[in-house]
Amino acid sequence: MKSVLIPGLLAALMTLLSACSQTPPAPAPDYLLPGASHSGHTPLRIHVTLASYLDQGGIVLQLSNTELHVARQHRWAEPLGSQLQRAMASTLASQATLPEQGKLALQISRFQGVQNDEGDVAMITGTWQFSAEEQTRQGKIDWQGPINGEGYAALVEALDQGWQEVGRAITLALK
Repeated sequence: MKSVLIPGLLAALMTLLSACSQTPPAPAPDYLLPGASHSGHTPLRIHVTLASYLDQGGIVLQLSNTELHVARQHRWAEPLGSQLQRAMASTLASQATLPEQGKLALQISRFQGVQNDEGDVAMITGTWQFSAEEQTRQGKIDWQGPINGEGYAALVEALDQGWQEVGRAITLALK
């Protein structure tokens, strides 16, 4: 009886061990806004505040008027607020006419992909406020653009393009 039981246990153990040694699937990549990788210096202090659902690390998709999906596997490589701040500094630094000093506060309520019947779009909304010595200006952020391609990488590219356009529009408003 012992001689039959031991080979059976060994075979079962080998099967379990070989199943555990299988290579797990590769994790989904993390994403970085291309504009956040450019360096740029601006004399303005830039502060970005995100809606709490945007500050969870995952890329956000709006599935309907009431449903949001925060991706668990498709995540930002670093906090989104830091990326937006650097990307805005880079965009503003590339513009010729900027105030010498001041603070630019951005409050972002949407920075996401939106699925709808007409086609998926990238959407950025929020407000901005510039303040310096005796001057205050403010405005709304309301940008929407197509997602050219499939998947999260295409969404990130579209959002980056939109964020650069938001920066250029703020620069024009500060002239």
